Amino acid sequence: MKVLQVLNHFLPFQTAGTEVYTWALSKQLQKLGVEVKVIIPNKGTKEAGDYVYDGIVVHQFAEPSLVDRSLIMGFRAPEGLKHFVAYLKREQPDLVHFHELAGSNGITLKHVLAAKETGAKVMMTFHLAGYSCKTGTLVYKGEMLCDGVIDLQKCSTCYLHTRGFSKAAPYLVRTSNVLHQLSIDASQWNNKVGTALGTVHLLAKLKTDLHTLVDACDRVVSITHWYQQVLLANGIDRRKISFIPQGLPQSRTALRVENKATQRPLRLLFLGRINPFKGLHLLLEALKEIDSGMVTLSVYGNSDDAEYQSELRASTSNRINIYWKGNLQQKEVVETMQAHDVLCLCSTFSEMSPLVIQEAFAAGIPVIASHVYGNAEQIRHGENGLLFKFKDVESLREQIQACIDDPTLVNRLSKNIQPPLDFSVVAKAYYQLYQKLKFPS
Repeated sequence: MKVLQVLNHFLPFQTAGTEVYTWALSKQLQKLGVEVKVIIPNKGTKEAGDYVYDGIVVHQFAEPSLVDRSLIMGFRAPEGLKHFVAYLKREQPDLVHFHELAGSNGITLKHVLAAKETGAKVMMTFHLAGYSCKTGTLVYKGEMLCDGVIDLQKCSTCYLHTRGFSKAAPYLVRTSNVLHQLSIDASQWNNKVGTALGTVHLLAKLKTDLHTLVDACDRVVSITHWYQQVLLANGIDRRKISFIPQGLPQSRTALRVENKATQRPLRLLFLGRINPFKGLHLLLEALKEIDSGMVTLSVYGNSDDAEYQSELRASTSNRINIYWKGNLQQKEVVETMQAHDVLCLCSTFSEMSPLVIQEAFAAGIPVIASHVYGNAEQIRHGENGLLFKFKDVESLREQIQACIDDPTLVNRLSKNIQPPLDFSVVAKAYYQLYQKLKFPS
């Protein structure tokens, strides 16, 4: 069986969750006898390229598109699409497995439709929520969790709010709705006002594109139960959806350290991207009212928001219990976690299934996390971790203080942690699904 894994970037040039997931899946599938290749766009060039990463052949198809508004808005197909199709026709895969769509000069819905036309079986794994949420956060107006149902009025209001039109949103939505009912797509006007007035049309297209994507696929995969419910709530056929849970791509389950909770101070860990979405500012604010002699915080991670990081570092320059540690290599993650008592995950949006929770469980340490969908699916409050109210600093402070006040709490939570699923199990589930699609009964 030959399978092509399709995404926008791959190792070693980008090492985010989707890339690591695809690498782990490809390696395990190779062990099962599957011929696997990865396809990514070679952006900004007319040349194709190939390289090998960890025994996996990676094909970079030529993608010379000049990025402009028409490409970003999806009004025209990327120039590299024909090169993508030519490669598929040359390789003749049994199955083409998409892991993300990005629009512009990346992988798009047009690539999925083109893959289907070659006669191959087509699959899509949802790693992010952006296919049913224009902001990609599933947070309504940045304030409260959303149910994920695409509603043109609600979603248009939310999207305009996030784009800086909060005061004008009610008027823009009404006008945009009238234009949409008249089949006038204002988003094609080449200006900011047109984009704003085309919001309802853009949200209608989001819903249509979701259904077109699923219809084009022989099967779509959700890695969480909560997003499976979002898909169903948006009218996706249950028979098209398979659930394959998250696993730990790099299995390194550490030996448990007993009686960690008796150690003082409480050693907290933040590990992730340093930007507002990860909520480090909430954690730093929560720690202000806690005795610095009773708790420490180690901060690991890269920043993709220099101003945000600079402000946080400046605000903690005189706080002797907060340590900025810089970046951490993947191979060091579990061992570093073991040197701490609790991981803090303060997400201000609904992540699909944070891998860092699985890594913490591999290290045997509990997690204090915000009560958003992806966190709550893995963490049972009071059993293997603690959940705090969404964006609520006081609620977060209460969970930290509980770990300080009760010396046995961290240990009790740790004992209830189940080791994460090995990725070989994940790969076998995919392999069985591939076989089912190739040889339908």
